[in-house]
Amino acid sequence: MPPPGSYSHNAHPVRYRSPATPAEFAEYFSFRWELLRKPLALPRGSEQDELDNSAFHVAAYDEQHIVGAGRVHIESDHTARIRYMAVHPGYRCQGVGSCILRRLEQFAYDHHVQVCWLYSRESAVSFYTRNGYVVRGQSESELSALRHERMEKRLA
Repeated sequence: MPPPGSYSHNAHPVRYRSPATPAEFAEYFSFRWELLRKPLALPRGSEQDELDNSAFHVAAYDEQHIVGAGRVHIESDHTARIRYMAVHPGYRCQGVGSCILRRLEQFAYDHHVQVCWLYSRESAVSFYTRNGYVVRGQSESELSALRHERMEKRLA
């Protein structure tokens, strides 16, 4: 993964798809660790969990580099949880995160999900609010080092 700010969203069109090969998934998980866990001094491996094999993943690619990631896991009660959303700093505030989120929500909707929910870091609450999510209260997240808000969105 290139260092933050080393390339620009405007240089190439961003394409969105699921990682397809073991090498692409390795790059995808490395991206999640670099952006979400490394800044918290968490070890490699903390960017993955036991639900990754049964979840739907979306990665944003600029040329050959991943610049965004997200995952949705469908639960048994017509709900789905979105996790591991991350966008490269050079691509933030340019619609990449919103596009990933829409693709995750569309997958959930296509699988008869009625509500998507997530735990948002305080720094991302306004992003999710702009994308139709509402705060349902402070939460106890797996990452006790950061305060999170539980947020939900009812799908049409």
